[in-house]
Amino acid sequence: MRKSISEKRHQTVDRRSGLRIEKIHRKNTLAENQKNCYVTALCRDVLYSQHTQPMKYLSLTFFVVCLCMATTFAQHADEFRSIGNGIDVDADGRVLPITKEKSDALGKMMANVLESPSENLNRKVTRRTISLKKLDAQVRTIVEQYEVLPDSIRYLGGLTSIDYIIAVPDENDLLLVGPAEGWQTDAAGNVVGKQTGLPVLALEDFLAALRLWNQPTVPRTLVCSIEPAQESVARLTKLHQQFTDINAQNADAYATALEEAYGENPITILGVSATSRFARILVAADFQMKRIALGLEPSRVRNIPSYVGLISTSRPNISPRFWLVPEYATITHDSAKMTWQFGDLRIRVSSHTDYFSPQRNLRATGADRAALTWCRNMEENYDALAKSQPVFGELRNNMRFALVAALIRQENLLQKSDCTLTILLDESKLKLVNYPEPKFVSYRSIITQSGFSTIVACGGIEINPQNTVQNHIRLDNRIDTERERLIQAIGDGWWSP
Repeated sequence: MRKSISEKRHQTVDRRSGLRIEKIHRKNTLAENQKNCYVTALCRDVLYSQHTQPMKYLSLTFFVVCLCMATTFAQHADEFRSIGNGIDVDADGRVLPITKEKSDALGKMMANVLESPSENLNRKVTRRTISLKKLDAQVRTIVEQYEVLPDSIRYLGGLTSIDYIIAVPDENDLLLVGPAEGWQTDAAGNVVGKQTGLPVLALEDFLAALRLWNQPTVPRTLVCSIEPAQESVARLTKLHQQFTDINAQNADAYATALEEAYGENPITILGVSATSRFARILVAADFQMKRIALGLEPSRVRNIPSYVGLISTSRPNISPRFWLVPEYATITHDSAKMTWQFGDLRIRVSSHTDYFSPQRNLRATGADRAALTWCRNMEENYDALAKSQPVFGELRNNMRFALVAALIRQENLLQKSDCTLTILLDESKLKLVNYPEPKFVSYRSIITQSGFSTIVACGGIEINPQNTVQNHIRLDNRIDTERERLIQAIGDGWWSP
């Protein structure tokens, strides 16, 4: 195809990743300046600039079928964005477990692409401070110069949590303080801390939460659920009326009828864009939780066996419902309400009885013993699970982000600190990537057999930080002294020490 005279192309090789990149110089007829737009077939996590052509930042979570592909990002964006966090979203929006081949290839590619942290960022520290004012200025400079965001920014200086948020009106700044360490990739391509093995915080997820609670109307609850459609529930109820006693003689006929009745499980996402990475983490964690419970995916944690493996009855709960919810500790603050300290974040795993059952009414209350035991095992060993299955660590990170963003909004901390984020909060200047929307899950991915019974997992994830920021805060005068020490640690850059 004939190229426009205002567009010039040449091939180059990115020194960081070794990937073949096509660099396009395209003249902006409105601003009458040259724009550089990097287009690569090997990227997924993308941030866009405010300009007419998208700035392609190199991916840190993507799968490449072949390193010799000569196609462009635009032609294969959906394919590259569909894989990561342990799941694969096909062209129809169906969520599938990622194959070992794709996971291994992702891990190898990530190891080649990820930037090594500097000597200072590589150190494990109990507290590292991030200046949102200076971070905003740094990102703005990078975007205006059409450069690539460094991984130090993409992973918030290696923070693994947020312990404090501090408003500093004298500096027109808002600070995030938390533990940090150097980062690396694991075998599956997840970016984790070198010492703890836990996922580091991601700028993309932080911005998603920050922008959600910067809207005129804030979400009260973020929800992801994978449960049968109403039509399926009606068919299943009728089916269970027909099969009141499942045994060796009718088990095969029941399984066949169940497959026909069940169909696809729709995915419900509330409060956050279904195409955001934030939502993708919710879906992936919910999906993996169900598969671990049913024994379809190993937890890789000794003390978290499958729920199915704990069943000791011949008539088990055929549709256990499991929910992951955060249990936020009380937030404490100084006398001026300018320094806020976050306590521990515990993940609660709850179980409810049958979503549908031939013996009970629809949505009956209660819980079975095996389910309660499994929930307790998962709660008590969640840290180990977050290391073996990093998506659960990322889920906890995003639960923390939701609390931080909700507190910033509730207490007007940006206004109190007179901190203006000119690009981090501006969707028109810095757009987050749109991932393929996860729409449904095939029943085959979340169903298993236990004796003659067919068990289907239901449930989801719910995040409600509003209750905590409105009702669970208290004064702690010791933070006044701590504030002075924390502020003194600020350096000239956007992070310290």
